[in-house]
Amino acid sequence: MGFLENFEKGLERVVTGAFSKTFKSELQPVEIAAAIKNEMDSASSILSRERILAPNAFRVRLSSPDFARMRVLGQPLIDELVDLSTRHAQKQKYQFGAGLIITLAEDSSLPIGQIAVASQTQNVAVEWTPAIDVAGQRYLLTKARTVIGRDASADIQVDDKGMSRNHFEVLWDGKNAGVRDLNSTNGTKLDGRVIKESGMKPDSVISAGHSDFVFRVIAKSVTNE
Repeated sequence: MGFLENFEKGLERVVTGAFSKTFKSELQPVEIAAAIKNEMDSASSILSRERILAPNAFRVRLSSPDFARMRVLGQPLIDELVDLSTRHAQKQKYQFGAGLIITLAEDSSLPIGQIAVASQTQNVAVEWTPAIDVAGQRYLLTKARTVIGRDASADIQVDDKGMSRNHFEVLWDGKNAGVRDLNSTNGTKLDGRVIKESGMKPDSVISAGHSDFVFRVIAKSVTNE
């Protein structure tokens, strides 16, 4: 699946309904993704056979009407742009000198529909935030142990009769992730394999009851002052 197809699916997952309802004939978010991809490709430098350095900071300028429409999507749009751009860089084997950061800016001199992207390498600090995607919703994981189940006592409650009250938990130590079954009735699978406890990589799929949970690690960049 290509870069833009991935982006559309990601955006529809995070911003339920907003993609199709807010943007019809105007500038599409996927066009911003494509512009960032093209700028990343054109601005990357080959330092050696196994090292291609890409810029890590992208400033996307939009016309005033387009900027106002994109601002409706808020931070979820930026998160998906960062996530999908990171995936593209990994696929192309690009390396960043620092964490990836993307900003949108208003430019009243631009006509509607036009995008201008500038890139550079900035010194930024990156905060890696784990998340779980399920049934079109994204839940950021803010604790070392996050319990998921159908009971109200779970940290993430899912309306799934096939799940136990406290079905499984996701573990996060700030760098590494794991999943542990909590003696559930129907068991827990990780990427199709029944597990009791296992380490876990980004984009792993946890299956419990009738639901699939996708584990993500989102890069949130903060510019150093």
